[in-house]
Amino acid sequence: MMIRDLQVPWPRYALISELAYRLFDVHPQFGKTALQKLIYLLQEVYGVDCGYDYRLYTYGPFSSQVLLDLDLVESVGGVSVNPVRAGLDGYKITPNENGGLVREQAGSFIDDISEELQSLIEDYGAYSAKELEMRATIVFVERELNRENGELSAEGLVKVVHDIKPYFSDMEIKSVVKQLNGKEHIKVTG
Repeated sequence: MMIRDLQVPWPRYALISELAYRLFDVHPQFGKTALQKLIYLLQEVYGVDCGYDYRLYTYGPFSSQVLLDLDLVESVGGVSVNPVRAGLDGYKITPNENGGLVREQAGSFIDDISEELQSLIEDYGAYSAKELEMRATIVFVERELNRENGELSAEGLVKVVHDIKPYFSDMEIKSVVKQLNGKEHIKVTG
């Protein structure tokens, strides 16, 4: 078997590189948490099959495969991942010299989802990691509860999200639920 016969998930790698490129001047600190949430929202809200499985963890929806792919993209020079200090902590993901080459390997994938990427960035690109955590958690919980129960009330969703994320106030959650429902990114009644 030759190396080119391996099943390399170039579209996933290209997506990471493309997000770093598109968010460079948009996101205040595009880091690992923001990457996780944005890819989750791209899959769930915009229906782009990125091939990641998510579970609910401490900071909302999480896929360990995203971090593995990020490490690989960084190792081939598709992005740079650097620790951030000065009160922000975490990491900052920025475009790197081989980002274009990584994106080329994915064929037309990035072009095919360009409209969805643009909508994602317009709708969610400027939010902080904490704001993305709340939004992605609301979407995750809404999807799970609607699968289990069918119809879901906004009030019920707010209660469940607050139980999971008590550091967000009911008012904050309610406001975001209303916003997401208005954009038809979630579906709740009331």
